[in-house]
Amino acid sequence: MSIPKLLFRFLQQRVIANTLTMFAIAVGVALTASILTLRTEAERSFSQKDTGFEIIVGAKGSPLQLVLNTLYHVGAPVGNFPLADCERLRSDKRIKSSLPMVFGDNVGGFKVIGTAPEFFTKFEYRKGLPIPMATGKPFAGDFEAVLGAEAAEMLNKKTGDSIIVRHGLEANEEGAHDHGKMPVVGILAPTGTAFDKGVYMTMRTVWDTHYHEYQEAQEAAEAALNKEQAASSKEHSPTKEHEHGAEPHAEEHHHHEIPPEFTTVTALVVKLKSPVFYDSFIRSVNEGTSAQAAMPIREITGLFQIVGNVSGILLGISYLVIVLGAISIIVALYTSLNERRREIAILRALGAHRRLIVGLIVTEAVMISTLGSVVGLAFARVGMVLAKDVLQAQLGAKLHPAAWYSFDAVLVLGVIALVAFVALLPAMAAYRTDVAENLAPIA
Repeated sequence: MSIPKLLFRFLQQRVIANTLTMFAIAVGVALTASILTLRTEAERSFSQKDTGFEIIVGAKGSPLQLVLNTLYHVGAPVGNFPLADCERLRSDKRIKSSLPMVFGDNVGGFKVIGTAPEFFTKFEYRKGLPIPMATGKPFAGDFEAVLGAEAAEMLNKKTGDSIIVRHGLEANEEGAHDHGKMPVVGILAPTGTAFDKGVYMTMRTVWDTHYHEYQEAQEAAEAALNKEQAASSKEHSPTKEHEHGAEPHAEEHHHHEIPPEFTTVTALVVKLKSPVFYDSFIRSVNEGTSAQAAMPIREITGLFQIVGNVSGILLGISYLVIVLGAISIIVALYTSLNERRREIAILRALGAHRRLIVGLIVTEAVMISTLGSVVGLAFARVGMVLAKDVLQAQLGAKLHPAAWYSFDAVLVLGVIALVAFVALLPAMAAYRTDVAENLAPIA
């Protein structure tokens, strides 16, 4: 009988046990691969080493929340600070370039970002890389929109289409209402960053939208009050029942004076002339009463230090599952030896060397672990692909879960080496099988 047939017969003898052992290995590999993939993708997505900006200024509050919300669209904004303070900061001689942003409302769940025209010319999402236009052109005035690549794809919009801006940060937020249609004048090229998820327009458009909403609320309150007064006076003056008629409100975009309390800024993205100004600039901003300055690289590094501890614990658990799978292989092989001693003795009697017996046992274990590792990697990739949208929403950055990484090969080879090593114990037991004793006739 050939060696491949022997191996197949060994595996066939304990199909259920071998399948369960393979499944245990697959679960451990899938957990490990998923955790490593999430950590790698998160670190890649949140890496700040090659960004074209250094400091973010926003309202007082959590600096980490300011960074995550501004750069990755994760969570809610910290708040807004006055436009006058923003303009004063922009005139600081230590600043090389700056870009104001005001957040509010959404289009199909994608954040509306009011910004300045310099976003399309001077802003660099990576060092030396401005955001290019894929189609169309930047907004030339108010009530025009430019969509990020991902936003345009998910909303199924192209240049020339129109969008409807809705109040609130979420697509289905309670109380949201439409503010009218705006034309899409351009679509940005993909950048692989959270900027692909933005809906960009002028800051005045966002301010006007919010002020228009405030006016509508005021008009509704006045109308309700007038209706109540009319109802109470109807009993005394029936002839005045139709004296005050409400004109229908025509929804249109128009320019008017916006009160200062509505002209606020959510974030100011800053690039300084020299790194020597970092600490002094941040300190001068934080000493004020309306704004704070945060350095993204510091905040993200601190975040990964916290997350790293959690991922380390999860990795430890996944490694334990793999070790338990390897132990189950030892148990299965030891159990099967009692059933195979006569077969092994016959092989020895036919001239098989002890090294061949050891090789058969170790190869069987390696085959089980290899198949389990491959199945585990497949489980991890399929799971990541299926959960891609959820993970992307939670992490705030685009993932590439179907990609293959260097740690995949290391993981598979490590599992195979571990199993091959532990399989030497039952293999040595088979090595010492007594031929004469196990060839004796069965009573």
